[in-house]
Amino acid sequence: MSTRKSSTNPKPTRKPRQPMRKNTKVTGERSEAAFLNRASDHGFGVAKPWGDSLRYDFILDNGSRLLRVQVKCTESIRARAYETRATYTTGKSRAVYTTKDIDFLAAHIVPLDIWYIIPVEICTPAPMLRFYPHRQAKKMRLEPYREAWHLLQSEEEKRHTGKIEIQARADEAIYRDDDSQSPSITIVIPSEGADPRSGSAPQSRDLGFAVPTTAPTHLPASAAPWPIPPLKILTTRKTTQILPTPPK
Repeated sequence: MSTRKSSTNPKPTRKPRQPMRKNTKVTGERSEAAFLNRASDHGFGVAKPWGDSLRYDFILDNGSRLLRVQVKCTESIRARAYETRATYTTGKSRAVYTTKDIDFLAAHIVPLDIWYIIPVEICTPAPMLRFYPHRQAKKMRLEPYREAWHLLQSEEEKRHTGKIEIQARADEAIYRDDDSQSPSITIVIPSEGADPRSGSAPQSRDLGFAVPTTAPTHLPASAAPWPIPPLKILTTRKTTQILPTPPK
């Protein structure tokens, strides 16, 4: 009697499913929609050019001129920073944006919904853009451009929305009875359309008058505007003890 061995075929092991990679094109489209919404809230006119063959994503109208804006987005942290590049694809290589291509680059930090409005001349010499909105770092060269939507405004709008900051400063000196050594008040007025790209300090202007500050003067009792009642001594004790003697 022959015995037939039953052949057992092992079941194939299934490979674990890899997590689906995010569609970077969809992420970029969402950031473009977010830029359109945010720029409109700031009062800019926004137009989308036909097709995607141009180097910029939007044409922004600030009332006096048209600006070419390229939108970049980043949603992952590398080397403890959100980073993107101010470059575009040309054939099989990449080129850096210049003033011939765009005027501004708008970088969107997707998880935090934070925008950096950066002039292209800042990106051209250093196209690697690293952002640190979540922590402090040694080099944070792009932090002055965080939510800097005012850089897109026209010069007239910048003058209209400019602010004046007044600071009082007193020089350290020994004041005499006259006003020659009195402290002066200085008004600090930022330059019109202050831009983080310019390292100029705020303009200071002297108001032209001094604050009369003199040393305190001790007047006699007869010069007081109202009568001063005499001081009455109720009791005296020849002792250095101030607190009463505790009971025995």
